[in-house]
Amino acid sequence: MTESIITSSWDDGDPLDLKLAELLAQYHVPATFYLPIDNCQRPVLNASQICRLARDFDIGAHTYHHVDLTRVSAERGRREILDGKLRLEEITGQKVSAFCYPMGGYNRHVVEWVKEAGFAGARTIQINTRRALEPYKAGTLVNARNYSWTRQFRHSLAARDPDLTLFYLKNNLCFKNWDQIAIATLDFVANKGGIWHLWGHSWEVDANRDWDKLREVFKRIESLPPRVLRLNNTQVMKVHD
Repeated sequence: MTESIITSSWDDGDPLDLKLAELLAQYHVPATFYLPIDNCQRPVLNASQICRLARDFDIGAHTYHHVDLTRVSAERGRREILDGKLRLEEITGQKVSAFCYPMGGYNRHVVEWVKEAGFAGARTIQINTRRALEPYKAGTLVNARNYSWTRQFRHSLAARDPDLTLFYLKNNLCFKNWDQIAIATLDFVANKGGIWHLWGHSWEVDANRDWDKLREVFKRIESLPPRVLRLNNTQVMKVHD
């Protein structure tokens, strides 16, 4: 594994995504924004704002109403997936090829619905993984929030990547803050290869007052050598298709 790729993704379509987009653009960090059209839990970007975002960033689908697809009927699930995709394509005038499971909820039936809708791949909320093994169960490396050390360790074991797990253990990363993990693993992926994928929510970054931490991570990304590829999620999915 010699190729090194940097990517990021941001879920839920909160209006704070526009603030996040400015920061991403400032440091030339690639990103995919996974957007629902409606979300009863919080405000979402309107059509005009989605168009603004789509001028500079990749847009992925996140169902129409931000529903847990494991808790709805097959008819409702298929409609949520396809209608969300079609509405985003109508708004942006661009093909939407990447999907993200709301709340991380998926099973074999949900995966089939996503394939049927014509997506190139789908992202999960699995962390501590740098390999693209299953395009419709794509993992990530770091979440822009803190987890317990037990959850960090469980995800490391689930990734079945001995070199990365050993790196976590040697550097006590399971006990570090998310931004420290992000910067340490950036260097690891740049040297060892794989996909460094940061995901999160702009509203959560704001709630945790983590904008300065995020800026420092982005600065480190900008300083990486040109041989490290900067790709959005759709580009990653197509590279590993």
